[in-house]
Amino acid sequence: MPAMKRFLVIGLGHFGSWVARALHAQGHEVIAVEEQGELVDRHASMVSRGVVGDATDRELLREIGAGTVDAAVISTGEDLATSILATLALRDMGVTDIFVKVTSPEAARALEAFQVRETIFPEREVAYRLAHRIASQTVLDYLPLSEGYSIQEIAIPDRWLGKTLRELALPQRYGIQVVAVYDVLTDTMQVVPDAEKPLKESDVAIVAGRDERVAEVLGESPG
Repeated sequence: MPAMKRFLVIGLGHFGSWVARALHAQGHEVIAVEEQGELVDRHASMVSRGVVGDATDRELLREIGAGTVDAAVISTGEDLATSILATLALRDMGVTDIFVKVTSPEAARALEAFQVRETIFPEREVAYRLAHRIASQTVLDYLPLSEGYSIQEIAIPDRWLGKTLRELALPQRYGIQVVAVYDVLTDTMQVVPDAEKPLKESDVAIVAGRDERVAEVLGESPG
């Protein structure tokens, strides 16, 4: 079991509360700061400590030990100023792992200038995943990585059935790597797939590579 860590979640809206719930369920210490007392009360059971207050108040952050957390998640909706001020306060306290939810590409660029660990744009990420799933008969799930690259969960195309990964030679021919193969019938995952094992209809492949090359190998237009 992983060692317990200490996290700060600023903002208990939909996104922040789900992050807090997930971290707390994993056994970690979660301190939450939220201006609305009603939200703190509503989510009291899913955090270690809920604090009603202004996340830009440096004295408040010092009092709750914000400078000692392993990572902080800032989710203040469209309030970009609060996100920036809270980020600056946490960085001055020595917190380096800061993740900020944003609502626009412009907000993401503004926060990235303050060297946050990552900006999260949930609506865009969900939209990308849904668009790839509904536009393809083969793609079951889609996780974007850097620009133009992704990890995709795909049903085995008919022309792959009975062939081995060595025969398909996807890395050499397309620059695509099969990182895992999941058998839906036996509920087993091969994280390092056997290159000599023939693929079957019940298999699902998890592949990583350029979107256009994945679309090419699946015989679909990249878009």
